[in-house]
Formats: sequence, structure tokens, C-alpha cells
Amino acid sequence: MQLNLHQAYKKLLNAEHRPRFNFRKEMRFALVYPGTYYLGMSGLGVQIIYSILNQREDTSCERAFVPDREELRKLSQSRTPLFSFETQTPLNQFDLIGFSVSFESDYVNIPLVLEMANIPALAAERTERHPLIIAGGINITYNPEPIADFIDVFIVGEGEIAVPQLMDIFKGWKQSTDRKVDLLRSLATVPGIYIPSFYEVDYHADGTIQQMRAKEGAPDRIRASAVPNLDDVETCTKIHTPETEFSNVHLIEIVRGCGRQCRFCVADYARRWPRHRSVESTLKLAEGARGITDRIGLVGASISDHPQIDEIATGLVKQGFRISCASLRAETVRPPLLDALADSEQGTITIAPEVASEKLQKVINKAIPRERLYYVFEEALKRDILNLRLYFLIGVPYETSADVEAIVDMAREMRSILLPYAKRTGRMGKISFTISPMVPKPSTPFQWVAMEDPKSIARKLTFLKKEINRLGSLKVSSASARLAYQEAVFARGDRRLGGVILDLSRGMPWKQTFRKHRLDPDFYALRPRALTELNPWSHLDLNVQPQFLRLEYNKYTKGFMTSQCDTAVCRKCGACE
Repeated sequence: MQLNLHQAYKKLLNAEHRPRFNFRKEMRFALVYPGTYYLGMSGLGVQIIYSILNQREDTSCERAFVPDREELRKLSQSRTPLFSFETQTPLNQFDLIGFSVSFESDYVNIPLVLEMANIPALAAERTERHPLIIAGGINITYNPEPIADFIDVFIVGEGEIAVPQLMDIFKGWKQSTDRKVDLLRSLATVPGIYIPSFYEVDYHADGTIQQMRAKEGAPDRIRASAVPNLDDVETCTKIHTPETEFSNVHLIEIVRGCGRQCRFCVADYARRWPRHRSVESTLKLAEGARGITDRIGLVGASISDHPQIDEIATGLVKQGFRISCASLRAETVRPPLLDALADSEQGTITIAPEVASEKLQKVINKAIPRERLYYVFEEALKRDILNLRLYFLIGVPYETSADVEAIVDMAREMRSILLPYAKRTGRMGKISFTISPMVPKPSTPFQWVAMEDPKSIARKLTFLKKEINRLGSLKVSSASARLAYQEAVFARGDRRLGGVILDLSRGMPWKQTFRKHRLDPDFYALRPRALTELNPWSHLDLNVQPQFLRLEYNKYTKGFMTSQCDTAVCRKCGACE
């Protein structure tokens, strides 16, 4: 018998191992993940803010998720407002609703959640009696504009600092007789808080932005908040549940940000400087897993770049834990880390070469010598770590057919390393290739380039799947070119997309929605941008200077302009302007 949503939530709650909080405090906060429970609880973002808020004496925080389509249909038919996970309270009865947003694909779920909660989706239509609507997350940090119509307050940057300040100001406002606009004016003065209604956008006739005007005394630029010392925050699993991707793993963030400056990567620029958790702090946070699990998952943009990763790995193993790691950099993987992974019976290591040719390594600024990658794989095999997961990008600027074929060549060479071990031991490992279309992201040196046409990307993906699968003993999967294109539209969009997102949330088809609003999605995804163009995110200060991004942009175009431009493959990158 199928469980209804109330019963399903109670079953999930009973399966969780979590702190017990009082949910009847002065201020009530609904923390919404605009996706499924499984996805929302597989990351640390929701868990950390949930814990921070509930540790306050004046605030109770409950979670909410987007049910599946069938449950949404039942709620709609019964006119039951969407409710919280813990106490099943309708969301419109909370003081604040905060969205933790991780993916552009979840944008359409934001107005959907608000309307299912009987709250007007558009901020302009809400009154003093409605909850304050907040949003934060990595893609909010680099470009919140597409959902600006729905949100009262954006958290730009890392929420551990800005969210408590927001709650302090909200508490004072709630105890006063001031209007909501007075609250917003106060919040606008806090670093890392962005009030979209305090800004107006003017457009040129060609659709590009002419200017963004701050009003109500709001700052011209919003500086992202950042945690200076990772040891000051406990970013680890707070709620253990079997219904996640990491059901038996206690996650600990040991690296935040990255200093590698890969030109496609938001983590390098939106969180530019790397911060590392100390060995002592990591070992202490691991103790929170005692009695629950012995598996520790180390999380970060580049785990093996941590200057004390060997000490952390061996220390955890000595304390009786088994470890697993997020993606590793082949250049910085050393025997002690591999030994700790082997002692933990970890059967897979993950590395992201991204590209397979030296030319494209220079373009993306991520040079990993093949010999080093092969060495790491051979050393892993010697320790019975038989599986290797590799991540690649397709559609990188200046990519040619030879660069795509280089991925197949690498697959062939990796297989030639794997087979002798299989023959000698009788155990066959697995090499998995995951290939994703490159989406040019804001606040990176690639923000000015056009995404490759999805039809061209789809052809390359088909070619790679066919050729790699033909080799045998290898597995290849890929993201959808169509969905990557939609991601690029939202990632690089402006606030005129609000009407599009609202209609999409109500079930209108993609092409019909853009025609209705007289917008061309290609304008956002496939159009190269001049270095002088004012982008929708230009008013956000992510602690990296625009001049630096332009410098990196010019570095990757050097040597490829004019003489090497091939009209057969040129995507009008803008470098020749």
C-alpha cells in the first residue's frame, strides 16, 4: 500500500539519527530544499543551516522538500498547503522561508513551492502578513537574477556568517511595529545580503543590460560573505539517514574553495582562496559519527591538495574509521593517502582530468600529465583499489575533433593498464567515464564565451559513448546536452527570466514559454559576450577582481586567435572582437 505524504514523512523522520530540537520557539524558519528529500539530505548545505538556526534560543527551523509529482497532484486536488517535514505545519504559517538552492534546474520549483504553500510567488504581490522569503546557495552567489522576482532576500556567499546576522535583525523587527520595507532596509546594510527589490535594471534595445540602479540607499555592489577559518564552523553531517546517496557516511568538509584557478570552475572564483580544516578539527568532528557509522567521507573541491591530507587520512584510520574521498588531483595523491583508502576497503578513486589533450589543458588551466594519472591508477591497483571514476568536459573553447578523440585514446590506454592486473589476479576492475557538457558560468574567465550548440555536443557525446563502449571493460555515461543548455540559460540569465520560470513551474512547455515572453534562450546560452558588457551578476563582489577574470580570459585566448581560428569549428568566442 502506497504511503501518503504525511505517513512518508513520519517514516523518514523515524529513520533519522539527529539532534532533538524544540520546534516551538519565538521565530519559526522553514528551510526548503527545492528538490527531493533524497537529494537535499545528500549534501551538507541544508544540514549546516538547519543546525545553526536550531541552536539559537529564539529560532526553530524545520525542513521542507518538493514531493514527487503524484503527491503534488494529491495536495493540489485536496487544496492542502505544502507543509514542513518535522511538524507538518503549513509553510505559510512560518515567519521566514529560506530556499537552499544548489542547481539551476531547481529554479522552477521555487515558485511551485510558494504557490503550493498558498503564498504569492511574486514578491511584489506579497503583503506584510506573508513570510519573508530568502534564498542562498552556490548558484545564488554567482547569479541570483533569474529568480529575483520571487525572493525578498538573497544570501550572497557563505551563509554561516550572514544568516545569524539576518536572524538578529529580523528578531528586532518582529518585536517592533516597523513595516517590512524597514526590515529590508536594515538587512541591505549587512555584508553578504542582497535585496533585489532595491535595484532596477535598464536594458539596451539589443537586450543587453544598460545599467543596474541601486535605490533605497542600497550599496552599488554586494560583497559576498566568507568564513575566514574553516575550523570555526562545523561543516559535517548533522542528520544521518539511510535515504541519501551517502547513507552510511559521516561527511566532513576539510577544504573550501580552491586556488587552482581552473577557468571553467566556479569553486575557484566564487570561493577563490582555499581554506583547510586542521587535522585536530577533522579528527574531533569524526567523533560525532561514533555509534552511528565508521565511514568518514572527506568533502572539498580538491581533497588531495589539503597540505595535511596524509595526516588526516592516516589519523582517521588509526582511530578506527574507514575513509572515502571526493575527487582527487592526480598530481597531489601520495602513497599514505592511497594506503589509508586501501585500509578502508575503498574500492574506487575519483579523478577529474576534464580534458585529454595538452592543448585544452592550457585552455582550461588544468594540466594533469597523463603519466601522472596512469601512475596513480597503477598505484591504486597495487593496493586492490580496482575502480577508477574519471570526469571529463565536452564543448570546451577551441575544442576540435582531435581533442574529442583524445578522450578515446586515454580510455584505451587506461584499459591497457587495467587488463594485466585483471589477468594476474582474476579480479576485473571498472573504469567509468562521466562526460558533461561545459556550461560557461558567471564569475569565471569563461563567462564571456558562448556555450557550444547542444546539437553539436550531442553528436560528440554519441561518438564518445560508441567508441568507448566498443573497447569493452569500460563504462561511459553523460549528462544531457539539452539539460546542460537549459542550465546555461538560467546560469547566465537576467531577471527577465522570472516570468519564464513562473510559467514553467505551472507546466507550460519550454519553447512556448519563451515565445510568450518574447525572449530567446540562445541569447543567454549561445551568445558570446563582449568584455565590456555589463552582465546580470556584475554588481556582485565575490572577492575576485573583474580585471583578474579578464586577464585569465586573455591568457586562454592567447595563441588561438586569428592564426589558429578555424571557421569550421569557431564558436565566435569573442576573442577576436
